Amino acid sequence: MASCASSAPKSILARLGTVYVSRNRSIFANLAFEEWVFRHHNLEKDGDALLLWSNDPAVVVGTHQNPWLEVNIPFLEANGISLARRHSGGGTVYHDHGNLNVSLLTTHKQHCRPRNLRRFAESLNRHFGVEIVPNERDDMILQPGDRKVSGTAARIARGRAYHHFTLLVDVDLPFLKNTLKSPWVDRIQTNATRSVPAKAVGYLGQEVFGVTVDEVESVVVDTFRSSCEKSSIIETSSFTGAGDAIAKNEATIREWSWIFGKTPKFTIELADGRTAKVEKGIITEVNGNSEVDIVGSRFDHKLYM
Repeated sequence: MASCASSAPKSILARLGTVYVSRNRSIFANLAFEEWVFRHHNLEKDGDALLLWSNDPAVVVGTHQNPWLEVNIPFLEANGISLARRHSGGGTVYHDHGNLNVSLLTTHKQHCRPRNLRRFAESLNRHFGVEIVPNERDDMILQPGDRKVSGTAARIARGRAYHHFTLLVDVDLPFLKNTLKSPWVDRIQTNATRSVPAKAVGYLGQEVFGVTVDEVESVVVDTFRSSCEKSSIIETSSFTGAGDAIAKNEATIREWSWIFGKTPKFTIELADGRTAKVEKGIITEVNGNSEVDIVGSRFDHKLYM
């Protein structure tokens, strides 16, 4: 565990707290709102912030990942599942209504993922009578069986940081695994960040029959508020109070240039046996011949795979 797990007592900022609960079901709207909170929430005036939401089915890749490598894109398209790229690093995750997304915003100085996970795991264990244990990768593992129920990522900039993690409450595991099984994994060469497969994946409902996301949300909120002398809750679905900032964020992360164009450069074997080099989602070379007609085109798996 990182040394921050036993860091000094909390500053005055931690005596205040703000809970944002999004009732919007769009992954793009929620990621845009999360980015707005990261950039604009006043930590000095309003204290640390907790943001919670659940999405319609979606798969989210980390900022430095290759979606063609990480995701079963044809399966997503056939089942109406959104594909998104977030601002933080880390691995690829599946979201749906049975998953609670948790973001905790603090100052960079107070940022400590092991301490956060320990607090929330202890509360969940106490409330539901389960055994969830954070590991050295900052995942939360449900025992027995070493089942991963939560994965962590983070974003740090301008003296502030958010730690966000998923929390699987109820999920169709075969469906989840299908979304993350790229049919092209053996045909791509890249230095992009790769997801680390879990030994096993689980969800809280395997141990607590009938548990709901709302119940888990209440425990997470109570855990956060118990560390604050004063806190407030803001529940919303429209985000209209932030003007155009969130709408602009959402428009950006919906664009092809963000979802696919942000992909680190890679080489891929095409269906016809040729090899293509792709940078920023654009084909730059095919079999070493820059005169091939697809050079300069967007890489499109529907055409070339």
